[in-house]
Amino acid sequence: MKGLKRKVLLETPIFRVSDNQLTDPAGKKIRRLLVEHDGSAVVLPVDEKGRVFLVRQYRLPAADYLWELPAGKIDPGETALQAAKRELREETGFRAKRWSKLITFYPSPGFQQEWMTIFLAQDLRQGERIYIEDEDLEGKWFSSATVERMIRNSRIVDAKTIIGYSMWKYFRKASR
Repeated sequence: MKGLKRKVLLETPIFRVSDNQLTDPAGKKIRRLLVEHDGSAVVLPVDEKGRVFLVRQYRLPAADYLWELPAGKIDPGETALQAAKRELREETGFRAKRWSKLITFYPSPGFQQEWMTIFLAQDLRQGERIYIEDEDLEGKWFSSATVERMIRNSRIVDAKTIIGYSMWKYFRKASR
């Protein structure tokens, strides 16, 4: 694909919307609207008992409160791991001694450019939570059996949480 023209229609602190005109290899002109995003970091906090810490917050597009993994956008100049560490502190107060990358993926590549990287955070210690003014979060530990039941019963419907939890379980099983 060859880009011909790009016009930014909307710019916010979180994302941009652009109107893009392209030419495919056969010379056909294509127009696509794109949500541009600098990426997100996601954290799967797991304690020594194998429990997973989830946060619950209201999500306007879903018009509901969702249980999900702590996550947030990567700020300019941050790596995905630095953003994950910051988000863990902001949303839970935890710090982790061990970090492992689980997966990087595009949550919705049909119209948005955002990619997400999920990290496993272990050897957790509680610290002071950094409260963000517009975030009203509740956090709670869940056993693996409970998380799996919540996923099966559609009580967890957030894709990054389902993917992160599933990848952690897969890699844990594969390493045995």
